[in-house]
Amino acid sequence: MNKVFFIIIIFVLSGCAEQRIIDDLALVNAVGYDVTDNEKNPLKLTGTFPIITKDGKYDRKTIMVEGKSSKEAREKVRLKTNLKLESGQIRVTLYGQELAKQGMLPYLQSLVRDPSIGTRAKLALAEDQASDILMLQIKNEGQNATYLEQFLTKLNRENIRTNYNIYQFLRDYYDDGIDPILPVFKVEKNNIAYNGIGLFHEDKLVEILKPSEARYLFLFREEMKQGNFVEQINVGEEEQASIMLNYELKEHHIVVHSTSTNPKKASIHIELIGDVLEYTGKDDISDPKIQKKIENIIIKKINQEGKELIAKLQKLQLDPLGINRYVRNKMTYHNWQALDKYQSYQDMNINIEAKITLNSSGKWK
Repeated sequence: MNKVFFIIIIFVLSGCAEQRIIDDLALVNAVGYDVTDNEKNPLKLTGTFPIITKDGKYDRKTIMVEGKSSKEAREKVRLKTNLKLESGQIRVTLYGQELAKQGMLPYLQSLVRDPSIGTRAKLALAEDQASDILMLQIKNEGQNATYLEQFLTKLNRENIRTNYNIYQFLRDYYDDGIDPILPVFKVEKNNIAYNGIGLFHEDKLVEILKPSEARYLFLFREEMKQGNFVEQINVGEEEQASIMLNYELKEHHIVVHSTSTNPKKASIHIELIGDVLEYTGKDDISDPKIQKKIENIIIKKINQEGKELIAKLQKLQLDPLGINRYVRNKMTYHNWQALDKYQSYQDMNINIEAKITLNSSGKWK
């Protein structure tokens, strides 16, 4: 009996000691990086972590500092709280647009060097300042970090493919056949909203695609296995209809037609199977002839919008689709190293060959 009582006492005391340790920690769950106008302290760092208030409520604390470097800024954050900072719980790191234009690699390397931060920590861009998003107090939402992480996970489930982390960004950065991309968020009416995809050359942000453009980007990327297509389409001389469908990618391949030294042409082949969820046109979409008509209209739309997107990417000399991966596979190592990759990519004739089959006309049929 005494032994049992002694063991219980040890267990209880151990649990209390661990609780006191946790109460002394600031488990940072999101970090934001921005540039400032201050030449002495050009970097602004914003960190947020959960706290328990004196009346026992769950809340968060956000600290913003300026410094010469990421390391110095972290030290300043440490001096602004009575808690011990722990970075192992970082879920999201945000980067302001101006900082991303200057280059993100130094900040990513700083995170990678910290063994407590996993390479699965998610990355995202702020359309303006990262601090604006992390300082925002969203009604009925406690932790912005949790909100953003769930937002990114939701978008990924919906096949918008914005779920990018340190590992994925650095993988594309070091791969000389594709350019990195990151999702962009903004503050909108006291809320956080997804607002497109940032395109990078190496580690520098060059352009932000609007969500309407970004959906075609993902449609042509190989990992896009399924998704939604929502468009206004011209179904007659003076008639427009709205169509929404779920699609599954049946086939995707990119073919590069080239000599051993200079690629001239590439084709992106995609084949989709779609289920119509909504159609506002007057035609009976259950009619096979009408279905074929709608299929051709959608194919024309994809080819037209896709061609405009690819022309824009080529003009910017950005390759988020990884066309150069297929070029590289066609060439010897020596010829690939001698190739002016981005100029060659810009000069290529890249065609889209889309095919779609409407498998179902909707549950209302």
